[in-house]
Amino acid sequence: MRRMLAVALVAALAAAVLGPRHAGAIAEADGRTRVSDAAALGRLFAGQTFYGRYADNTAFVEYYAADGRLAYWDGCPHAGRWWIDPAGGEAVACFFYPTMAPNGPHCFDVFRAAAGRGGRLEFLLVGSGPSWPAHAYTRAIRPGNPEQLSLTASGCQVSRAAGKEPRG
Repeated sequence: MRRMLAVALVAALAAAVLGPRHAGAIAEADGRTRVSDAAALGRLFAGQTFYGRYADNTAFVEYYAADGRLAYWDGCPHAGRWWIDPAGGEAVACFFYPTMAPNGPHCFDVFRAAAGRGGRLEFLLVGSGPSWPAHAYTRAIRPGNPEQLSLTASGCQVSRAAGKEPRG
């Protein structure tokens, strides 16, 4: 999720210049439904691994443990925390990565895309309009931690030593 901040500016600029239908498939908001119920949002994340892409097409894998810890992979492992902030009835998903800059917290509105786009989840930085391009989206969601991502490891020196990349 750390790339979302940098990618957000590029995606917003592309949408402003090119218009939402020309900024790529990630920019289309047609049929997007916001998941704003805190309990429903928590169920989407707890105990799941998300395989996704950022607006710049960079892949990520992230496992959300039910206890609020997370394991993130973008070429290197990063441990952190996730939580659902009820934010006055409009819940958002928030993330904090202590070893990454900027470490956060970073909070996102979560939308379910139209069935024609696979019903994927799309993440928009809080403050974005619902018609803005998504900063990231899921390509697949699998139960548990099938990649066995570490909830404690952070940094590329750890991943290079392990020599194993997730299949996401």
